[in-house]
Amino acid sequence: MVGKLTNDNQMSCSRLPALMGLSPWSSPNDELQKSYAALNGIAAKPWEGNEATRMGDTMEPIILELMRQRLGMDVLLKPDAPFHAPPGIALSGSLDGVAGMIPVDRKKVIKTDPDKGIYVMTESGEITLSGNGAFECKLTSNHAEDAPAPHRGPIQLQGQLLCSGFKWGAVGVLYQGIELRIFVFARDEKMISIIKEAVEEFERRKRGPDYYVPANPADGIRTYARAETGAPPVDLDRAAIALCDELIAAKKLLKIAERTIEETTSALMGLLGNHDAGVARDSDGTTWTVKWPTINYKATADKTTLGKPAYSIRRKTLGITVQSADGKTEGEA
Repeated sequence: MVGKLTNDNQMSCSRLPALMGLSPWSSPNDELQKSYAALNGIAAKPWEGNEATRMGDTMEPIILELMRQRLGMDVLLKPDAPFHAPPGIALSGSLDGVAGMIPVDRKKVIKTDPDKGIYVMTESGEITLSGNGAFECKLTSNHAEDAPAPHRGPIQLQGQLLCSGFKWGAVGVLYQGIELRIFVFARDEKMISIIKEAVEEFERRKRGPDYYVPANPADGIRTYARAETGAPPVDLDRAAIALCDELIAAKKLLKIAERTIEETTSALMGLLGNHDAGVARDSDGTTWTVKWPTINYKATADKTTLGKPAYSIRRKTLGITVQSADGKTEGEA
């Protein structure tokens, strides 16, 4: 959560989850556009943050100090400059903290200890720390995890270990403002190799920009926001024919499925009538339970428009549960 120290014209560790398609907020193409704009002197729109980021900045020193104490580190420093990957790898990383022991080569064994909120992310649940390590802080409203989501530190931390040369690091996540969990990682050469390849490809693409395949239609709309008016149709290869056929077939299936859902729902509603549930039994003991609940709405007060009285309506959808004779749920819809 350290203030931004890296430049947008190249990849940074905090952007790695998005680059690798693992961020809920940004896509590889979004990151490509960001760096392309920076390379062409287009200033990024300033972002002043929000309540979550401001709270993160406030809590960061506390989280870092708690991480130091629980892991038994002697030294905790806050870098004021980014670390850079070895030559040939266009990646930089800002570290929230650098922790270490005195003397620096002293060894310390750390084991998973849920009572202290410590989770060692190795197969054995144990790690031997030596030398300096990278500290990364996160704050989230999510429920506590036994392993942090990929966009919540792990990938960013491996990038930081690549840039710093450290052999270990820890991600401290404060969940819902009440529970701190510290996830300790060893340097993962396999992940670092994946990061290097992703950064190299990003460097090749950002000069164009040569966009990635959109992650979803919304990403495609953001990436290609403007059509070239009057431009001739682009020549597509045979792969496009297969994609068109697949899309047409999928849409036909969707229409059939939607019509089937409507017809079967209506027929079952007719069978249920004024009852809010029904049960069908097969000869082998399998049961189908169909539920048609009622939604109750409270009355609302008059505002600029007239208030509404309390009322109830049936749901538009049914709930179906299929159970085998031994009571196991075999399907739901």
